[in-house]
Amino acid sequence: MNAEIGLITYGLDRTPTGIARYSRELIAALQRVNANVTILQTEKVMGGKRTVGVRASRFMHGLLTLGQIEIARISRQKKLDLIHDPTGCAPLLLTGARRVVTIHDVIPFVYPETSTRLDWLIYRIWLPRIVQRLDAIITLSEQSKRDILHYLPVKPEKITVIPAAASVRYHRMDGPQIEQALSRYGIRFPYILYVGAIQARKNLTRLLEAYAQVRQWSPKWKLVIVGAPHWKYGPVFEALERLQLTANVHFTGYAAESDLPALYNGASLFVFPSLYEGFGLPVLEAMACGAPVITSNCSSLPEVAGDAAILVNPTDTGELAFAIRQVLEQQDLALNMQQNGIARAQQFSWEHTATRTREVYESLLND
Repeated sequence: MNAEIGLITYGLDRTPTGIARYSRELIAALQRVNANVTILQTEKVMGGKRTVGVRASRFMHGLLTLGQIEIARISRQKKLDLIHDPTGCAPLLLTGARRVVTIHDVIPFVYPETSTRLDWLIYRIWLPRIVQRLDAIITLSEQSKRDILHYLPVKPEKITVIPAAASVRYHRMDGPQIEQALSRYGIRFPYILYVGAIQARKNLTRLLEAYAQVRQWSPKWKLVIVGAPHWKYGPVFEALERLQLTANVHFTGYAAESDLPALYNGASLFVFPSLYEGFGLPVLEAMACGAPVITSNCSSLPEVAGDAAILVNPTDTGELAFAIRQVLEQQDLALNMQQNGIARAQQFSWEHTATRTREVYESLLND
């Protein structure tokens, strides 16, 4: 494909979110499959001759205002045939190039009480006005596609489902590597692990309640929560006090991505009881590292986990506690889940994601 593709980055100069990590992995994978990608950089992170700065766009309000003008200017200057925004905010109103946007989820519609005012403005005001002018939409799961069709004025044929994948850095590791990382965070074996933001949608209050029930059976395992407080996180810490678990739950705060594989590897069990995910990348990351996984039976999570995880109703604390205890006390079950999880994670790859994404570009440019 000889066409010139522009790909917008956003937020790569900060603590990487799931969307920023998706953008970074997609850029690298597209380059591996020989797509002619010019990076429209909204922050000073990447360099190279195929990187160009989008002025005044480091923050979202700038990207959606002055960034519109800048992106249109760059599109003309670089003679871009197509621009892809993997962040979902679609600052493409003024460009004459073909327009592709990855919409990861529609959480501000499904769970408005867990979303910020900026999320509300983008999804309720901006996206409904721009989606009909897009040439294609990529999303990461069939559930997200269904939700996009339900909440936004989009034709089904415009949406292509292309799953993400765990980075190659997520794999089985030996003991010394694991222990070195754990010591940096003050974590001791054995432990149950959660990785993700601390916010209402992640359902951590019920995870704490389930863990309190598990401790009545055995106080052996600590619960390690890896992630930074994000939005409406107060009830999580209120539950921690109410359940008298302060000494038993270890909050690491944000953990460097280079340490996450070791934290997954060291866990006896990974629990991800989120109420809603557009994809749920931590599930694949944990599986790739050999951690048995318990996750929710709703939103996109069953698509990601397949039959390699135990799926539970995330609103049923008793069911969650029973599943946790079941894995911890049955070594054969845990070993089988570990093997199935590794095999499941291997079914996803960034090369596949990039190849499918490139096919979307080609279908538009050959139309």
